[in-house]
Amino acid sequence: MFLGVERTNLNFANLVKERFAFLSDLGFVEVESLSTIVLYRNGDIDVDVYHGRRSYEIGFGITCQGVQYSLSEFIGATDPEFAEQYRYPNATTQEVLADGLTKTAELAKRYCIKALQGAPAFFATLGSQRKLWAEKYAFDVMAGQLRPKAYEAFRLGKY
Repeated sequence: MFLGVERTNLNFANLVKERFAFLSDLGFVEVESLSTIVLYRNGDIDVDVYHGRRSYEIGFGITCQGVQYSLSEFIGATDPEFAEQYRYPNATTQEVLADGLTKTAELAKRYCIKALQGAPAFFATLGSQRKLWAEKYAFDVMAGQLRPKAYEAFRLGKY
């Protein structure tokens, strides 16, 4: 356990139910509640709110038709600048956990409402965006591998 944190003392599941009560207004029903994850479902859309077992990060995800999307993807699709700065909150005390869940719920309301309402066009946009992110990542990895070789060739005069 991280810093001797006892999961039962964090009251995670109850805090999630309080902070994410808006999901029931959108037609979601709680289907599972554990000390590190609470799952909701509405038709073919699943929502998970979790508290990382080792990392203690607070996370939020939506799965639609078997494809899982993270909160950071939703943020990135609509606010790329904020997405670059966003980090999942980390909580090992009930007070910090409550605050982190409040902030995560606020972000979910702000960036995920179309997905939570099941808008197919929004999921299509996310799929396209995911493909672009993957291509950019592959390019960045390749550039990172080639850059040192290019610098060395330049240093040696091998143009």
